[in-house]
Amino acid sequence: MRRLFTLLCVLACALPLYAQHKSAGVADQLKKLEQERTQAVIKGDATTLDRMTGNDYFFIDAQGRVRKKQDTLSAIKSGDIKIESNDLDDLDVHVYGNTAVLTGKSTVKGQTGGQDSSGTYRFLRVYVKQGGQWKSVAFQQTKVAQ
Repeated sequence: MRRLFTLLCVLACALPLYAQHKSAGVADQLKKLEQERTQAVIKGDATTLDRMTGNDYFFIDAQGRVRKKQDTLSAIKSGDIKIESNDLDDLDVHVYGNTAVLTGKSTVKGQTGGQDSSGTYRFLRVYVKQGGQWKSVAFQQTKVAQ
């Protein structure tokens, strides 16, 4: 009986540590996914972005405009959104089961609609695990005032 009690105590202490370790692994996975997504935007790779993006995705840009998935992919494919470089920093991930919120800072060089959109932005992206894959379902960015 005493051994069973000891085993239960060890498990009770170990499970939260395992969950914390597992959550850190998911956070690392999502940070890597965000980097891959950024590179796909720079390359104009709409096929990769389509695979990484949920069908109900929406994007709120720095001017407050809302774009749905197909609008965003079309704009990237056509060059209406053209990003030359995008350096990510301050990435932070909070995981809530099959949903994760990723925040960060990006320093962008590029154009949107033929206008310079270069600058520093704070952003928030929501990922949801769908069919065993993490997919972006929402993205919002705000330009940092100089």
